[in-house]
Amino acid sequence: MTEKQCEICGAEISGAPQRIVIDGSALDVCRGCARFGKPEDKWSPVARKMVPAERAFTVKKPKPRDHFRDLVEIVPDFGRKIRESRESQDLSLEELAVKIKEKATLLRKIEREEISPEDDVRKKLERELKITLTDQASDDRVKSGLSGRG
Repeated sequence: MTEKQCEICGAEISGAPQRIVIDGSALDVCRGCARFGKPEDKWSPVARKMVPAERAFTVKKPKPRDHFRDLVEIVPDFGRKIRESRESQDLSLEELAVKIKEKATLLRKIEREEISPEDDVRKKLERELKITLTDQASDDRVKSGLSGRG
C-alpha cells in the first residue's frame, strides 16, 4: 500500500487518512492536523441567506417639450428702442454699460444692430431701461421658418 501525505503539513500518513472539511474543501490529513477541520460526515454546508432581489426601477421618460412654445423674437428695431430709451434717461453708453455690468463696445454694437443681444444682456437692458425688446413668436411663423433670423 502506498503511503499518503497529509494535505496540510505534508507528513507521511500511516494507516487510513482522516477526511476533514475546512472552508468547504475536503482534505485527507494526518491525526495531528485533523483538529483544524470538521469530520466530513459531520459537516454540512451552511445555508446562505436569501437576499431579496432589488426591485428594478423604471426610468421615467421626460415629457416631450414644445421648444417653440417659449420662443421669443427680438423686435426688428431693437437698436433704435435701446438708444431712444437710454437717451431719454440721459445716460451715456458708458454709464449704461457700468449699470448693467457689460462693456460699452458691446452695447454700441447692439445699438447699431451689428449683433443681437444674448438673452442675459437683453434682460439686463430691458430691466434697466424699462423697455421690451422681445416679441412672442407666433406658431405659424416658427413652423413655416419665417422667424426673421438667418
